[in-house]
Amino acid sequence: MKDLRSTEEKYILSERAQAIFSETLKRSEKVTNREREDTWANTEIDGKEPFLDVFREYADEPYDIKLAHSIVRSWKETEVRIFPDDIIVGVARPRRFVYEHFSWGISNQIWNNDLKHHPKYEGRMPEIIKNMDDLYASQMQQKDMDTDLIPEMKRIFGDKDTSGLMWVGGYQGHTVPSYPMLLELGIDGAKEKVRRYMNKETDKEKLTLYRAMLILLDGFSLYAEQYAEAADDETVAENCRKAAHSAPETLGEACQLVWFFCLWDWCDCLGRLDRYLYPYYEKCVRLEGRETAENYIASLWIKCFENGIHNITLGGVTPDGEDSTNELTYLLLQLCRTLHQTHPRVSVRINEESPKELLALTVQMWSEGLSDPTVASDANVIPALCEYGVSLADARDYTILGCQEIEIPGKSNFGCEDGMMNLAKIFEYSLNDGKNQKGEQIGPETGYFEDFESIDDLWEAFKKQTEYFVPLWAYLTNFGVDIRNANRAKLWKSIFTESCVERGLNLDAGGSVYNYGVIETAGSAAVADSFAALEKAVFTDKKIPKEKIRPALAADFEGYEKERQILLSAPKFGNDEELPDRWCVRVLNFFWSEMGKHKSRRGDVFTGACSLLESGIEMGRQTGALPDGRHAGEPLSNTIGPREGNDKNGVTAMLNSVAKLPLKKGVGGTTLNVLLPVGTLGTKEERESVSLIMREFLQSGGQLAQITTADIEQLRDAQLHPECHRDLIVRIGGFSIEFVQLRRETQDEVISRYS
Repeated sequence: MKDLRSTEEKYILSERAQAIFSETLKRSEKVTNREREDTWANTEIDGKEPFLDVFREYADEPYDIKLAHSIVRSWKETEVRIFPDDIIVGVARPRRFVYEHFSWGISNQIWNNDLKHHPKYEGRMPEIIKNMDDLYASQMQQKDMDTDLIPEMKRIFGDKDTSGLMWVGGYQGHTVPSYPMLLELGIDGAKEKVRRYMNKETDKEKLTLYRAMLILLDGFSLYAEQYAEAADDETVAENCRKAAHSAPETLGEACQLVWFFCLWDWCDCLGRLDRYLYPYYEKCVRLEGRETAENYIASLWIKCFENGIHNITLGGVTPDGEDSTNELTYLLLQLCRTLHQTHPRVSVRINEESPKELLALTVQMWSEGLSDPTVASDANVIPALCEYGVSLADARDYTILGCQEIEIPGKSNFGCEDGMMNLAKIFEYSLNDGKNQKGEQIGPETGYFEDFESIDDLWEAFKKQTEYFVPLWAYLTNFGVDIRNANRAKLWKSIFTESCVERGLNLDAGGSVYNYGVIETAGSAAVADSFAALEKAVFTDKKIPKEKIRPALAADFEGYEKERQILLSAPKFGNDEELPDRWCVRVLNFFWSEMGKHKSRRGDVFTGACSLLESGIEMGRQTGALPDGRHAGEPLSNTIGPREGNDKNGVTAMLNSVAKLPLKKGVGGTTLNVLLPVGTLGTKEERESVSLIMREFLQSGGQLAQITTADIEQLRDAQLHPECHRDLIVRIGGFSIEFVQLRRETQDEVISRYS
């Protein structure tokens, strides 16, 4: 390809890279998007249970040591597999009943029927279950969710129905370790660093953590050496040998070390790949030729596709404030464009100095049916992070991870979906004196709507309900932090996260430099629309007596269709109209400010976020009718944008509404679904127009935008004829997926966005 910035011609894989991709597609033929998203792609069943074996053999050792030995053995007992033409090697572990994960620590798949009924486990189930019971009963340092957090919720709420209000103690836990540190130190350098701090330490618990880290690093070296011994290709073998010990010098060595580390990190997120690999890439182009360099990058990208890497961030500024876009940025985008898959997800950071070609290529990819890349605003995110206490240099180095969360790579643990609060449910309680639909007292007594003299009285009730639930949410969520910390869920990540080794603390104990919490926020648009509708229809225009509102909602508007139509006709958020936009700003400002009064157990305050995946549907299902005219059970928006179908004035008006919001308080990652009908991207002029609109949104207050490009007719036809639309990709509040793999209810929600 003559110009990697080109939107006219597509990148063509080399013959070897194409062979690697073709073999990968064959292996992945039956892998679902959900399996890939959960990083379970092409993971076979081998019948081994190294965690159970190690915990039994090392029964007298501290938990950290047993966990470290278990992780190492789980990789040592994973078959070394090198596929034809492979340039970068390494496969994920087989599916087993017990494993460790950065979300929970040790977990199990005892519910998995594929495992329970597999021939390799025939006759062994009673023994395995007993060993697992022993593991969980006596060898874990902390109880799990079922035996700790849920009873605590019952203590607070009793048996009252709080469905749809919140989920707490979230167990996602994405973080990006410091790949630059990994490449600078190599594994032997990391061992030396751990030993240096270990030799100065006297605290028993910290010494145990250091021992566990060294066990992991030694095991990683042995793992990489296994691949070096198995490789027929001498270059591949040498890259693996180097990855086992030393800091890489070549692009091949760097890519191999990055991939081995990423496998051990559960194929999470790779951060700013175009920044830390660029020096190796540039050197390879200069000394070994462009095709060699591009083959290494393509091979790494294909591994990322096969194994479901969650996010890679491109573009943005350097810690010095200079635009960092380079040739590797464009190569990675062209690979994403050519392969046309759902993984790895890609985010592009945009700033004032971003080349126009960067956004032009991004929009071109949207026009070709990709839902990647997401675009992120340096103008919004960097000052927002600084307001929370992040240094300017670190804020400039932010990355997108998980679905659409924001972190400082190698220096932070922001919680990444610590939990969620449904503001629409709090609004329900505000209308009903703190009671749920069953009449049970859930929140404080703040009065019934018909007794309020003004919309300000309702606002005061909403504030009091919110002030009541926020500290309860924070308290319960910190149970999840405690459990994850006790289970050493991020033991491997901690080694290459700045200050964890220095402090002798793992990530969930507050070991990193920045330790903010994150609350996912549901229902903000529905609440704003409800406030706006009541202010206009009841208190300003006086078209509906206030005594009719609660009965109408309780009846789900049956017998109150006239009143519903009046409420529906009120201005809705997402149309650049003053009334609902003002309410949405007010609601989010207050809620996220209240959250900011509370600290995560990791050490820093909670920030706002909104990237709900399918939770907008789930929370909506458990929320009653609302005064915006919404029927009971209908979905809430799954991003920070308007409720599906409520934006009537076009994309620009919708972007203007969102740009007004206090998104700097939502710096945990607050994204927006943007729907672009295919017909708006058909010509070069139309694509340039979209580029200008998106750049303005990102410079004027927007934070993150994720794109779905389709037509409503195309989506409806895909429901009827899924075999004809296998490559139709859509966004679901953070992750990309083939439309035909969605359940019908979620497909209907996507279609409703276009309606």
